[in-house]
Amino acid sequence: MKESTDSQNTTPHDQLFVGSDSLSNNKMLASMPKNLRLQIISLLQNPEAPTELIDLIDKTFTSFSDMTETDSEVRSLLPNDVTEKTLAKELAKIPDSKTILEAEQLEAAKLFEDLYNVIVDQIHEPDIDAAQELANAKSLSHAFSEFMPETMLGLFSNLSKESAELFQSALVCQIAGLPKQAKLLFKLFTQRQFIDANEGYQELQTDITKHNGVIETAKNHSKKGQDSRHSRNRQRKEFALSLYENKPFKNPKQAAERLFPAIDKYANEMSHPFSSEFQGFQTVYRWFLAANKTTLQ
Repeated sequence: MKESTDSQNTTPHDQLFVGSDSLSNNKMLASMPKNLRLQIISLLQNPEAPTELIDLIDKTFTSFSDMTETDSEVRSLLPNDVTEKTLAKELAKIPDSKTILEAEQLEAAKLFEDLYNVIVDQIHEPDIDAAQELANAKSLSHAFSEFMPETMLGLFSNLSKESAELFQSALVCQIAGLPKQAKLLFKLFTQRQFIDANEGYQELQTDITKHNGVIETAKNHSKKGQDSRHSRNRQRKEFALSLYENKPFKNPKQAAERLFPAIDKYANEMSHPFSSEFQGFQTVYRWFLAANKTTLQ
């Protein structure tokens, strides 16, 4: 994959486009190093590994590599003079840009989901003892330390606690002879890696939402009799709820804890800050509680 010629000025938006003009190729999807791909293949190259499976693994990584070299669908809709600094602002002007970007992430996630589904189907005899041992392991690195090289074990340490637990649970179900549950858990894992745990992608989506709010506010201000403070209150709340609706959380409190820093930053940038951090957190928490009750009704 091509690398940006301006590596010292990279931003999370560089994960969308890189190249000589910093906007040539879609790099939203993280590239898989070739040596890692070869390591994974070599681990499966044994007398019991079906040739079809090895071919599928190679095909999957080749398809993924091709994705990283292909322009995002939104690229052709952007002005030629767009820069990293103005990218989110310009994307906010494009209808459904956030949906398009999400669909491209999910397309990549599905490549690995489909690969895992095939691997799950290769296991015909469940091993309850092995599944139990893996379920009780302190970590994935600890569970596989005797079977995998250190370079591969390092991948597990890069996973968040939530992602690692999903992946470990998927493997436990796979070994225990529960393919349906294993496939579902791995689907959640891949989607989390490409969507929820993808910091660059999430930051870009948040910036687009922020600019959408600015655009909407500008429209509202053109209407006669619009109260400025009321409008900014609504804009701040709509921004918070848009973040809450786009991500899965266990409960409103967890959502408030994780999202409040971004919401507080947005409120300050629009010159309409909360009176205090405590007041701001409680306000956001009440918004999420109300939204959660509305969803459950």
